Amino acid sequence: MQVFSLKRLFLFLSLLPFLFSLTSAQYQSLSPSQTKLLIRLYHILQSPQALSPLNTSTNFCYLPQSPNLTITCSNNQVTQLIVVGDRPFSSNWRNALSASFSIDAFFTTLVRLSSLEVLSLVSLGMWGPLPSKIDRLNSLRVLNLSSNHIYGEIPKEISTMTSLQNLVLSNNYMNGTVPNLKPLTGLTELDLGFNRLGPDFPSLSNSIMKLILKNNSLTKLPQNLAKSLSMVEKLDLSFNKLSGWVPSSLFSLPSIQYLDLSHNKLTGQLPETLTCSNSISFVDISNNMLSGTLPSCIVSNSSNRVVDFSWNCLNMVDMRYQHPNSYCNEGALAAVLPPPNDITTSKKSSTSLIVGIVGGVLGFVAIIALVIGIVLKKAKKQGQFEDGRVFKPKEGKSFAPKSSRTPVEKRHATQAARLGAMEVTPYRIFTIEEVEEATNNFDHSNLIKSGAQGQLYKGWLQDGTTVVVRCLKLKQKYLSQNLAQYMDIISKLRHRHLISIIGHCISDDQDSINTPTMVYLVTEYVCNGTLRSHLTEWRKREMLKWPQRVTAVIGVARGVQFLHNVSVPGITGNDIDADNVFLDHTLTAKIGNFNLPKLPSNKNHKGASESSISLFEENIHGSIRNIEQGQKEDIYQLGLILLEVLTGKPAQSKTQLDSVKSLLQKGLNEGQEKLKGIVDPTICGTFAMDSLRTVVELTLNCLAENARDRPSIDDVLWNLQYSVQVQEGWASSGNLSVQL
Repeated sequence: MQVFSLKRLFLFLSLLPFLFSLTSAQYQSLSPSQTKLLIRLYHILQSPQALSPLNTSTNFCYLPQSPNLTITCSNNQVTQLIVVGDRPFSSNWRNALSASFSIDAFFTTLVRLSSLEVLSLVSLGMWGPLPSKIDRLNSLRVLNLSSNHIYGEIPKEISTMTSLQNLVLSNNYMNGTVPNLKPLTGLTELDLGFNRLGPDFPSLSNSIMKLILKNNSLTKLPQNLAKSLSMVEKLDLSFNKLSGWVPSSLFSLPSIQYLDLSHNKLTGQLPETLTCSNSISFVDISNNMLSGTLPSCIVSNSSNRVVDFSWNCLNMVDMRYQHPNSYCNEGALAAVLPPPNDITTSKKSSTSLIVGIVGGVLGFVAIIALVIGIVLKKAKKQGQFEDGRVFKPKEGKSFAPKSSRTPVEKRHATQAARLGAMEVTPYRIFTIEEVEEATNNFDHSNLIKSGAQGQLYKGWLQDGTTVVVRCLKLKQKYLSQNLAQYMDIISKLRHRHLISIIGHCISDDQDSINTPTMVYLVTEYVCNGTLRSHLTEWRKREMLKWPQRVTAVIGVARGVQFLHNVSVPGITGNDIDADNVFLDHTLTAKIGNFNLPKLPSNKNHKGASESSISLFEENIHGSIRNIEQGQKEDIYQLGLILLEVLTGKPAQSKTQLDSVKSLLQKGLNEGQEKLKGIVDPTICGTFAMDSLRTVVELTLNCLAENARDRPSIDDVLWNLQYSVQVQEGWASSGNLSVQL
């Protein structure tokens, strides 16, 4: 009996610490000031459902467990506040809080919770610029404000929050350059994905282990990037505007496991001697402009590694999933050769030094010889201008038009010219004899189209290349000086999402000896049909499921973006419809028959087309009177293409258009089943619902009656890329129900 009593006493004593902790917890409560602050935050956030327990509980530190709300306390102070709301990021701001919300008032209240170490406020509909006073929360280790509507630049004061270990600001509208984050020496996770940050790459400390910068506007990778990523395990730079060579050192980072560089404009070749880290298990370099052979280290351990290198221009791989070399060469022409320390090993022997010196000398001699040869050859020819008029070369040889490149640009062009597999058709000037031969003297059987923008003829060059010749009549009062300036602009209209102009010919009428009267533009020919034919013809429509349709529209949007920025004033008010978008054999979208630029005659009036010179009698500039109006008209035309992509058929009238728009808006409001019943049945089962919703919302915004309500072309691209990212995540999880 005594033994039993001793056992009970021992058990009681062993439970005392646990009972004491429960008792102390029961009596621990927040200070009145902290309680009032939480209630105040609840009201500023317009009473979100996730914070509704604050209405009924008297002890906020010990609320029932919930996936949407966690409040942790220490010493009567809030140390952790985690809230997940039901207002996620939305492209049309439908989930944003009302106009009465003040982000400044919210953070003025929030920073008084000065003991916060973990702050996560996700999908709460917050909007506005992130206030600089965020740095007053100097104990924060975790800051997560993802999936809201926060816009503007990241405040530079965030660099002083040296306790930060995790910084997540993804899925917002933040833009500009990321402040210097090197002082954050304890930062291990940085997720800024799905914003508009750029163009510069952020400066980071070498403590980063997880770096996600996807879906932004970064344009260039720093040469010494690997030095600040020595501990990184996951690196995602997909869906940016990165160009140039891929730093090979990224593949050999000591801790790298996940590397995603897809959907950029990276060019050049990966070195055959590329070294890959043993820890790397995922590599995605797809949808770039890479060429050459895939290094063996990337695929040698493929059974334990996921690798996607599709839609580049690589050799010795399945060519069904690669672009032709010509697709990538345009990007290669603008590429800068990689720094020497990125294409060679760090070991430098005297032998390699000698070889380098000898090679440099030989290269220099070869360049001098080449320059002398060109000079001598040109000396034998007549000048480009003769008696004040443009001279047509007797021989139809290719040559580059004159340009005002800086020495740096010339050096880059020289470097790019040394790249292998250069199959880009150089811009050239044709003779009238070549044009006549190509079109069989403009035979009527070769006439494709005749209208307000001139005549289009199909033709064949001597090497068998199929081209289209566009005939334009010059206004008599504009002479050679203006024409030469204009043709220099024309020569720059080369983009992978345009039917590129590959050359021109200037011809004189017999009745007008001193002034050229006709210009013939020679463009590439795409023979795989139009976007509309792929949407409506039953044999072709099976090729365009949802992913391919969105990708095609992204191509159109990028072409429009190029046209808006290639010259001053930009090329706007274009004839953009599904019948004027051509798809090549890789289903790459190319805009055809776009407007041609005007020459600015008054730099003080950049916005109005009246201050620009028109050289042609044909209506090659459309009827748009204002550049901004023209840009918004192009967005409207993109909206019509999006509508056709969604429904599989064009709107035949304004009444039909309004009806379809009303149905789509109703589908957004009433749920996914209603929306599924509106879209083209051909794509059913091939789309993620969030991807579809994003495109539907974007379509309605582009088709807004008031032009001011339409998004910019950058906004259009951002939302389309977001849709693709959502789609890829959905497809990779095994949801795709049909074979694409």
